[in-house]
Amino acid sequence: MEFKSLKVEELEIVVTRNDLALRLEWLGSIHSADPGDYLDPYFDLLIDAAASDGVAIVCDFSKLEYMNSSSIPPLIHLLRECGEREIKAEFTYDASRKVQTASFRALDVIARKSSFTSVKGL
Repeated sequence: MEFKSLKVEELEIVVTRNDLALRLEWLGSIHSADPGDYLDPYFDLLIDAAASDGVAIVCDFSKLEYMNSSSIPPLIHLLRECGEREIKAEFTYDASRKVQTASFRALDVIARKSSFTSVKGL
């Protein structure tokens, strides 16, 4: 199943695929008051595509400049859904950037609840 990239406001998610994973590179920034309005439906399609093709989801946030606190709930939803549907999911971020470390610390707590999900600082 083909899965498309997403561009909304200052955010761009560039999707590449290989035999093992759908890789999402996050670029730009998220300032939306409710990014769940567009991320939740996008993630639902992403999860369906990964399940259909039997591939993992790899989200690379290392080049994301900024994401506000409203971005966290949709990402929690993605992690939980992947865990429940037994889809391998990995979030990576730039551990040298304090703004990313703070956001992903909370996501790591969620990811640790499933053997299928992980959050890693690089």
